[in-house]
Amino acid sequence: MKFLTAYLQPGEAVMYRAQIHLFIFAQPLIILALGYYFWYLSTGLNYYLGVTLLFLGLVSFVQRLFVKLGSVFVVTNLRLVFKTGIIQRKTRDLILLRIEGLWINQSIIGRILNYGTVVVSTGGMTNTYDYVRNPLRFKREVDICIEGSYNRE
Repeated sequence: MKFLTAYLQPGEAVMYRAQIHLFIFAQPLIILALGYYFWYLSTGLNYYLGVTLLFLGLVSFVQRLFVKLGSVFVVTNLRLVFKTGIIQRKTRDLILLRIEGLWINQSIIGRILNYGTVVVSTGGMTNTYDYVRNPLRFKREVDICIEGSYNRE
């Protein structure tokens, strides 16, 4: 939140803050479980397969933990702010009045667990953000802020 308070412009207020869904950790946890299973068998090739899977699962888990901790998806009364990364930061500002389209892509599991991919297009540029928790609420908040921006003019 320190990043966000320093990044906001005067008169700008946060209307909604989206989170990354915990489903982002499903793949590394499955790899870790398989690695533990093969390591537990610990006979010849199974041992090395287990150690390899445990290593890959741990690396994947840490990488996704950094993605979850370093991501900020915010709707303000003036713009959308997307920040990803902890060490190497990537920030995208999208002015609400310049947004041409906002799409939500959800798989069957995404619909059941309430996460999806948010795709935003502005002037020939398309930005994609995966594993956004409650993407339909995110879209609704953007629509409300856009309508409020038009009413202020």
